[in-house]
Amino acid sequence: METGVMMTSTGAFAALVFTMIGGPMVLVDWARKRREMVVARQIALTDALDARFGAIVAPVVARPLFGSWEVRIAMPFLRSTVLAQMLSVIDDVFADGEAMPSSAYRITLTVAQDSRRAGLTRGLGGREEQLARASGCAA
Repeated sequence: METGVMMTSTGAFAALVFTMIGGPMVLVDWARKRREMVVARQIALTDALDARFGAIVAPVVARPLFGSWEVRIAMPFLRSTVLAQMLSVIDDVFADGEAMPSSAYRITLTVAQDSRRAGLTRGLGGREEQLARASGCAA
């Protein structure tokens, strides 16, 4: 009888120690891997957009705990041809080389405030021309 109680209490103690030490370690490792995945996806998207359009936009990629990927981009202006090409680049990055993307994503585009309206001397004209040249459109 004492041997059974001793083995049970030893097993319970070992399980408690593993849960108290191993549980947080597993949780921290999961959070670290998740953050690394988000950072890697943001870097890949930034590099792809930079290669296509130049250093015009800087996307912010997030992955909520229960939800799809989120991409937020502040654009200097909205032009349909540039927007279509930008969406194509984003889709290519999130497709991961697959015919059908494995994960859904949400895109939020905002128009950055025009610095000319803010009273600053330098406007967005140069950025707009650079983006138009990159997309093959006349400014």
